Amino acid sequence: MSGQRDTTSGLGFQPRKGFVRPDARGRMTLGSAAQDADYRVLVNEKGQILLDPVVSIPASEAWLWKSPALRASMERALSQAEAGEFEALGSFAQFASEDD
Repeated sequence: MSGQRDTTSGLGFQPRKGFVRPDARGRMTLGSAAQDADYRVLVNEKGQILLDPVVSIPASEAWLWKSPALRASMERALSQAEAGEFEALGSFAQFASEDD
């Protein structure tokens, strides 16, 4: 494998492990470079494989991520809250019921 040109330079990748070879079932061990996460597997036209870390969201919250306008509104609200730009309206306990 030595003598092959590095085609990943300039793409922001850093070597984490030496060369790996898939076993008979196509599996490769990545060790600590890929622990405790879920990944989307992307392959480009050169055959380079990129593992893109992903997080799952509950289906009941997907509506927010499907709407750019709602997402922008939520981001604006979070920014305002972080900057202290909000008005305390007191307790809303009077509007809650035991069933909530």
